[in-house]
Formats: sequence, structure tokens, C-alpha cells
Amino acid sequence: MPKITHFFLILCLLSSPLAADGCSKISDSNSVYKSIMQSTASSLSIKRLQQMVGVNADGIWGARSDAAYNNLISRCNSYSYPGKTISIDGVEIIDYYKNQTVFEQLPYQNCSIQKVPIYGKIQQKPDVGAVVGGAVLGGIIGKAVTKKDKGAAFGAFVGGALANENQKTKTATGVIGFENKQKCQTKFKNSPKEEVIYSYSTITFFVDGKKQTVEFQRSR
Repeated sequence: MPKITHFFLILCLLSSPLAADGCSKISDSNSVYKSIMQSTASSLSIKRLQQMVGVNADGIWGARSDAAYNNLISRCNSYSYPGKTISIDGVEIIDYYKNQTVFEQLPYQNCSIQKVPIYGKIQQKPDVGAVVGGAVLGGIIGKAVTKKDKGAAFGAFVGGALANENQKTKTATGVIGFENKQKCQTKFKNSPKEEVIYSYSTITFFVDGKKQTVEFQRSR
């Protein structure tokens, strides 16, 4: 009979929230998570943490693994455990604490190679309208001066040529090529750290032979 009782006691202990959800190994979990954020964790370490948080242990840390880890932290942060106990004349005072996991935002440089355009002077495309307009104007002036069609033809030729040369001298700023450049931007990673913080206190006393327990907050 004592063996059976002992067996059930072990089962109850293993099924308790503290043992079941991995809060007893939260320091180990935070250490592995920190190495994942620093990109130094091995595949085996990632799998171990995935098993702790209850997701498929494939060694690839993704959104589902991160959500499960945050859920574990949220649960463990809600647990309080008894600390210092003071007993005076049958009155017992117990302080409870939380092993709180908080996150620091650590900056890091995220860099990548990107193609960046190179700008320079480029020749503008010929304006056909300007060339034609120059030829027409030259023809009119040539005919007006010479009073002959040949003069008009010569004037049109000269006017068109001058307009074309004028177009060649016009330039504009444009992309003349590309070069590879490293571009960096500051991003932030979560880095967990643990803090022990005061949660609440209880005072236990007897009134008319009956045990009374009252919860209260100590003044800070």
C-alpha cells in the first residue's frame, strides 16, 4: 500500500503545472533563446528548446516556435513562490516572489548587398520636331533671300543640319550603370534576462481557534 501511495504522489508531482510547463528550467530555456537571437545556437540546442516549449523539434526556429516560447514565459511569469517566512507569537508572515523574465532590446546591424544606380551626363534623344522645324524655317528663309526653289532647298538643308547639331549638344542627368554597395540598417533583437521581484505576502493567525490567512502587499 505505501508503494502505491508513493507512486500516485509522484504522478501528482509530475502532472503539476510547475513540472509540466517547463518553468523549473526557465533559466535554461532563456539561455538557449538568447543564443538563437544571437545566431550562435546549434541545431541540437534549438531542438531541445522546441521540445521544452512543446512544438515540433525540427531544429528550425520560426514564428510558431517563437510564439510557444513567449507563451511559456507568460505562464511562468505568473507563478509566485514562497520566500522568507517570519513567525512571531503564532503569527506567520510569508513573502512570495516571482522569477520574472523580461526582455531587453539589443541593437544590431542588418547588412545586405544592393545594386545602386550610378548617375552621369547622357546625351538627350534627338528632337525630330526641332530638326524638321529648323529645316522648314531654313527653307522659308532661303527662298525669301534667293527668290528661288533651289535656295529654299539649300536653306532647308542648312537649317535642318544646324538644328540637328544643336540637339547633339544637349545633355541630361541619367543612369549610366550600376554598382554593388553594402547597405546597413539598425534593427533590434529580444534578449531575455531574469529578475526576482516581490509579488505579495500572506499573514496567518488564529481567531477563536480558527486559522485565518490574509493576503496583503508590503509597502515599497
